[in-house]
Amino acid sequence: MTRERKAKKTKYKTVSLPKGLADDIQEIMDEFGYWPSLGAFVREAALDKLRRERQTPGKIVPEPILLLDPKEKRKN
Repeated sequence: MTRERKAKKTKYKTVSLPKGLADDIQEIMDEFGYWPSLGAFVREAALDKLRRERQTPGKIVPEPILLLDPKEKRKN
């Protein structure tokens, strides 16, 4: 007799980031002290990206590729 698996309703998905990117994000989080977790930062960034994409349906909004150098200090 086989058991039928109940379909689990999950609330979250797991994503992977390259370690270098996660480390860069962590440095920004440490510098500003605003986001409580890496997940909170990534969630906010994803929501911002979705908002921009929805403002221009049918077009891809180009994003500059930023190479962050953690040794370089902000000039603000």
